[in-house]
Amino acid sequence: MPIVFEERVTPRGRGYVRVGVTGVFDTAEAEAYVQHFTRGGPHFMRPTICVVTRGTEYTTEARKILVQVTEAGPTATVTSSPLVRAAINLMLRITGKSDTLRIFAAEPEALAWLDGQLDGR
Repeated sequence: MPIVFEERVTPRGRGYVRVGVTGVFDTAEAEAYVQHFTRGGPHFMRPTICVVTRGTEYTTEARKILVQVTEAGPTATVTSSPLVRAAINLMLRITGKSDTLRIFAAEPEALAWLDGQLDGR
């Protein structure tokens, strides 16, 4: 399965969800993500780091489903792929979530940003 949900702790001891994404991210994965992060889901409003491996592809249908997550805690996406960055930037413009979602090239940077976001809560 190209999507894995893990409970983790930041360097400052704060809980977050790490979502590992690899391969083709299609309708099934997008629906699983939405079920986890929308109201009533186990990770609703939880701080999140999505780590997207190089070569991961998001289908058009998956991108349409992902924009259903309208309420979310701080979310960092880690990817080195220019194509994934472009897809995420497009989703950010559509949803207007740029204040709660950031893109990073490395996981340590994402963790530092997430801890900083949690300081403000």
